[in-house]
Amino acid sequence: MLIPEAGVHQTSERYFFTPSSLAREFFYYPTRCGHYFCDRRYSFSHRSEIALEGDHNRNIMLFLIQDGAMELVLSGVPVLAAAGQVVLFDCQEPYQYAASDGLEFTWLLFNGLNARAFYRRILQAHGGRPCFAPEAAASVGQLLGTLLEGCAADERLSEAACSQMLHRLLCLLLLGEGEQTSGESDYVAQAIRFMNRHLFEPIGVQEVAEAVRLSPSHFSRQFKARTGYSPYEYIVLRRIDRAKYLLTSTRQSVKEIAYATGYNSEENFIHSFQKHVGISPGLFRKYPV
Repeated sequence: MLIPEAGVHQTSERYFFTPSSLAREFFYYPTRCGHYFCDRRYSFSHRSEIALEGDHNRNIMLFLIQDGAMELVLSGVPVLAAAGQVVLFDCQEPYQYAASDGLEFTWLLFNGLNARAFYRRILQAHGGRPCFAPEAAASVGQLLGTLLEGCAADERLSEAACSQMLHRLLCLLLLGEGEQTSGESDYVAQAIRFMNRHLFEPIGVQEVAEAVRLSPSHFSRQFKARTGYSPYEYIVLRRIDRAKYLLTSTRQSVKEIAYATGYNSEENFIHSFQKHVGISPGLFRKYPV
């Protein structure tokens, strides 16, 4: 395959996608992808001729480094990416990168739906770092490989299948495989059982952390990494679930339901319910949605 970029070996692959109007409105979609083998002559930036053409700089870029290293400057911050790491950045922000000899990496330029919100949440989950070693690196590599293999065989995935694949990839970067070691699985499961048993009592993160013998800060970080939300969010959302059930299946007053679901006042319950559901408890009782 002819790739007219200095430092890119001709054993490399590069493919293009043109999303339909349907995909642009409703799906996640790739715009380009590739598998590059590079030497130190390879470099690229937001000011490169290719980047300035078309929609390149309106997308989000993902790199999976398989071998060698890459030096980047993202929004003015130097970053070094090595084998096994993922780099994720918004091409609307200033960027530049260069290869070391022996660099091999798979890359994907994508956009669509709430891609930027997903991107920001992934970076937040990794401490704001655009370069990190994901727990699910092997699965991320398999998904990218599937996309490239389909292109190489001229048997591309449908836009709907591409969207599903991209969503899966983003979920892996955000939450990992969802598989824990026995110790991690034990304390997360224990914490959830403890919270469920005491859900309507005045419990907080401190009590839950003590129940699984972890510090509150460490427990909160690990719980969110494994489940996608904080322990406090879990407690609040499960209380709201119970309140919805009581509102639609009993004649208890809003005040009675507030105390029955662990709130210390009717006002706090109404505020929390409206914040998370979008309507008041009374309106939800009338129009359960």
